[in-house]
Amino acid sequence: MTLTTRESTAVSSTTTLHTVTRRAISRAVGDLWPDKQIVLGEQCPSVTSYVCRVTVDGEELIAKYSWLGMSLVSILRGAGGTWTEIQEAQRPYIRSTDLLIAREAQNLEVLRALGHPRVCETAGVHDGVLLTRIAAGTTLADAMSACPWETAALLDSALTALGGLHGPAGARHLRWAAPINERSVLGVFRRKFNGLSGAAYLKGLGRDSGLQEDMRLEIVELVKYTVLRLLSLGGAISSRRDTAVYGDLKPEHVYIDGPRLTFIDPAVQWASGPQPDIAKLTGRSLLLALGHPDRQAGQQIVQGIFSTLARHVATQPVYERAGRLREVLTLWLMDTVSILSTCLSAPPGLPLAPHQQALVAQARTVARIVHRASALLTGAMAGPMLLDVVSSEVEHTVGSAR
Repeated sequence: MTLTTRESTAVSSTTTLHTVTRRAISRAVGDLWPDKQIVLGEQCPSVTSYVCRVTVDGEELIAKYSWLGMSLVSILRGAGGTWTEIQEAQRPYIRSTDLLIAREAQNLEVLRALGHPRVCETAGVHDGVLLTRIAAGTTLADAMSACPWETAALLDSALTALGGLHGPAGARHLRWAAPINERSVLGVFRRKFNGLSGAAYLKGLGRDSGLQEDMRLEIVELVKYTVLRLLSLGGAISSRRDTAVYGDLKPEHVYIDGPRLTFIDPAVQWASGPQPDIAKLTGRSLLLALGHPDRQAGQQIVQGIFSTLARHVATQPVYERAGRLREVLTLWLMDTVSILSTCLSAPPGLPLAPHQQALVAQARTVARIVHRASALLTGAMAGPMLLDVVSSEVEHTVGSAR
C-alpha cells in the first residue's frame, strides 16, 4: 500500500480527533486494498460522522467513521467522556453489532435489494469505516438553489422515489433492517433538550459562535420557549411504527442525474407514516431558502416547499389531514431547532458546510421563525388555514431577512 495524505491545514482545537480518525481510516482502507495506491483527501464538512474523500488507484470514494454513534460536536464537547474514555469505549464499539456504520451499510444493502429508492454503491466496510462510491449528478440542494422555481417538482420527485419504501412493500422488505434511531428527529430532540442537561445545553448555545452576546441571549431565550412548546407537542406524535422511512432525508443527500435520483446516507427507521421524511426534507430545504443570497429565489423555494406540503396533506384521508399536518410541522420545528443548536454548539475548528455557516449567521432569524411557528401550533388553528398562516409567516421572514 502507498499512502499519501493531502491536507494543507489542521485546526488546533480538533487536531487530536482529526489525526486519530484519519489514522483509523488509513489503516482500514489499507487493510481492504493492501496492494493499491491510496490517497487520503481533505475532511468533508460534517457535524455528525467524520467524512473524507479517499482515492484508491484513481477511484475517488467517500469514507465515513463514527465515534460511539455520537455527533462530532457531542464528542468534542465531552458528551462521550474524556478523550481517554472515548478511545477505550471506541475499541469494543467498532466490533459490536450496534456499530452505526455497520447498520448504515446494512441499510444500503437492504435498500439495494428493494430496488427503490436507488442508493449509492458500497465499496467496502472494515474496522469501523464505511466506504461508498460517489453518486453521479448534482444534489437536490444545489438544484433548488440554481432553479428555485422548480422546488416543488424537485421535492415531489424525491418523495415519489420513496413511495415504495413508505408503502407496504417497503415495510415487508425492511422488517429485518437495522434501525438507525440515532437520526430520529423526535429521538434527537428529546435527547438534546430533556431534563437538567438540556437546560444547561440551551444556556450555553452559541458561546463559541462569534455572535454578539445580546443577540446570543435573545436566541437562547427564543429557543428555550420553543423547546418547551415542542416537548409538549411531541406527546401527540403517533407511537405507531408500521411505516419504514429513509430517516436522514436532507436535500444534500439526494443526487439528481437526469431522470435518475440516487440517495446517500440512509438511516432507516419506523414511524406511523412518511411524516419524518417529509418534515426533514422540507425543513432543511427551508433553511436553504433562508440562506439563499437572492431574496426572490428564497421566496420561490418557500412557495415550492409549502406547495409540496399542501399536496401531501390533500392526498390523505380527510379525517387524518389535520393530524398529519400538525405532526409534520412539529417534526419540522424539532429538526430545525436540533440542527440550529448543533451548529451553534460546534467548537472552533470543526468545519461547517456553507449552508451550516449560513444557518449560524441567520440564527436569530431562524430562532424567531421557530418561536412564532411553534406558538401557532399550540393554538386552535388547524388544517389548510394553519398551513397558510405558517407559510405566510416563513415567506415574509425569508423575504425580509436580508
